[in-house]
Amino acid sequence: MSIVVRRRGWWLTTLLLAGAGIAGIAPRLEATTVKQLSLEQMVRGSHRIILGRRVSEETYWNKNRTRIYTATRFAVTEDLKGDSRGAATVVTVGGTMDGMTLVVSGTPQFREREEVLLFLETGKSGNWILMGLSHGMFRITADRGGVKTAHHASSGLHLVPGSPESSSQTPIPNRVELERLLSRIRQLVANSGK
Repeated sequence: MSIVVRRRGWWLTTLLLAGAGIAGIAPRLEATTVKQLSLEQMVRGSHRIILGRRVSEETYWNKNRTRIYTATRFAVTEDLKGDSRGAATVVTVGGTMDGMTLVVSGTPQFREREEVLLFLETGKSGNWILMGLSHGMFRITADRGGVKTAHHASSGLHLVPGSPESSSQTPIPNRVELERLLSRIRQLVANSGK
């Protein structure tokens, strides 16, 4: 994971590497490493899957003022898994507070009024977080004819192969017609009995 803290023009880069028993320091790390999951694994592992639009954002410090978080609120247009009661707030690490900016590679920044498809899980503090950082997000765009496309937003991530099981399952597409993706997710949720 690469964490960059900027304070009034000065950059401090802290590198934290963890996973699979490997630890080390590199002179420059461009991405956060996460396990690549299949669509089936994403659906099975998510506590909630929503289609929605960003409506607001709030940035705040943790109790010790050592980390900045951003809480982004979404108006939910469809619950594909779980029940959002029409809204969901997703917490990500990073943001700007008191002249300091914290950026974590692989953590998406949501655009105003942006439509997204999110795979969510419950974080340690009980907040909704993205499954696998930006690996759990699709940005939605529409062409002139109104056909919507989902773009997998895995920027800032280095994806490493997941379990052998994932190689025989549906890979997560980088770009796909939204209705086709939603139909497959609905089918997977129905088959899982959740």
